[in-house]
Amino acid sequence: MIDEKNLVMKHNEKVNSKYGINPIDRSIDELLNSGFVNLDKDSGPTSHVATDNLKKVLDIKKAGHSGTLDPKVTGVLLIGLGKATRLMEYMLKSNKEYVCHMFVHSEVSKEKILEVFKNFTGVIKQIPPVISAVKRQEREREIYFLKLLDYENKGKDILFRVSCQHGTYIRKLCTDMCDSIGLKGQMKELRRTKAGPIREENNIISLDNLRNLYELYLEEVMENKKRKKEIKIFEKELRKYIRPMEELLVDFKKVIIRDSAVNSVCHGSDLAIPGVAKLDKRIKMGEEIALLTQKGELVAIGTAYLNSNEVIKKNKGAFVKINKVFMETEKYPKVWNFSKEQKC
Repeated sequence: MIDEKNLVMKHNEKVNSKYGINPIDRSIDELLNSGFVNLDKDSGPTSHVATDNLKKVLDIKKAGHSGTLDPKVTGVLLIGLGKATRLMEYMLKSNKEYVCHMFVHSEVSKEKILEVFKNFTGVIKQIPPVISAVKRQEREREIYFLKLLDYENKGKDILFRVSCQHGTYIRKLCTDMCDSIGLKGQMKELRRTKAGPIREENNIISLDNLRNLYELYLEEVMENKKRKKEIKIFEKELRKYIRPMEELLVDFKKVIIRDSAVNSVCHGSDLAIPGVAKLDKRIKMGEEIALLTQKGELVAIGTAYLNSNEVIKKNKGAFVKINKVFMETEKYPKVWNFSKEQKC
């Protein structure tokens, strides 16, 4: 769960097996309170309705999605479960990727389409459509790439992939691109294929399939209780789709904290330098970072007071201001072992 590639050691401390658990080893009940689902949203329901339906399917009280999709738009809708709902705030701000079918009312050459794509790659200006959730004023958004996937009907039907900054209106992008060459056109169909670090290839599942799988899992649990067996066929399958929230942290730089510092952070205290076991060598002052246990559990997200080089050189002082805590208190030891610390 922890990518060690950019991590440097600050304190060499053995992992204590008495505390915490590797996120992938959590029970299904624990995942229902600290996991997420990569839902394949159908055409029709709003993102809010899709999230509410998922709550009913999994019989949970709290869930939240990663960014609104129009009712007719399909594809990746990340839904945080339980306390992972609070992580969706960060997914809302993440980059998105779509596959779009654009219909142009007149014939247009492939060369002209590629030229338009080139002109609309980079920072563009958009005015949100009339029906939108934000104020209708011009704003800048970045298009990272536009890739032509298919060209049919002499250019009237254009299929393309777009990667863009959050808050980009693809429907408006289509009309603006057509207007730029003096033609009429509009978005005909849209599918989101990526939100933040999660793509549609990452164990996406429809609500109907999730409902069927969860019901089979519950039947399996009842059978195990009745016959005192440990059959986990459907539990193993369900785990493919209810994933630990830590898998959403790919784009965060990370600090691995010592077991003795975890409980203090859970109470909202700043992370001090002596509490650092490992840290990403690329951390900059003022950057939001994820704090994990040595087993890879998300403890909190906070803002760095210092950059990595300063932390490596120093032995005391505050390092991270805590913004949002995800782990419950008392999961790890309550206090520092200062006598042992002084001997190090």
